[in-house]
Amino acid sequence: MSDDIVSVAPREIHDLIQRASRVKGCEASVAEKIASRITFSEVHNGGGINSWLQIAAGEFGALNETFRLSQILDSIPSENSSSFTWDPPISFALISEPLNLLQSHGFTWSCEPEVTTGESLVEHVYLIEEDSANSPTNGKLTTAFSEGVQVNKSDWKDLTDIAANFLLSEEILDDAESLLTNE
Repeated sequence: MSDDIVSVAPREIHDLIQRASRVKGCEASVAEKIASRITFSEVHNGGGINSWLQIAAGEFGALNETFRLSQILDSIPSENSSSFTWDPPISFALISEPLNLLQSHGFTWSCEPEVTTGESLVEHVYLIEEDSANSPTNGKLTTAFSEGVQVNKSDWKDLTDIAANFLLSEEILDDAESLLTNE
């Protein structure tokens, strides 16, 4: 393993993304959904954490707004084919999980430009309903649970630093306890 790569469990990715999303202004249920999507992307496509870091580096509220734009794929289309457009483009990390779910419901999808990782920016998604219900996950989650996910060490450190701001420091907890005992 390279010095710039670290192996982490999917639950660790989920936990840190969830806490870091709260730090960046997301309410609990939105942070949970973002964590699920970013973890899915990191496991299946790579680049999910870096994508989250890029979005979160924007102005306060950018993460909420980008997530809101991704929710268009959260329901099954009522027509046999559909297309969706984002301007500016959206990170594939936020739409890969809903696309996987749609694929399990018999839709095939394609993106413009073609995606390679969770960091890819997507302008258009095309869905076509077909008889196939194959899922593209190929056992990657099982491997991730048993062997971990290889992530960029610098990205992991950046994410950890942001998520740490969600936790209360021992000093704050000690001060709170001393206030209770002094009453």
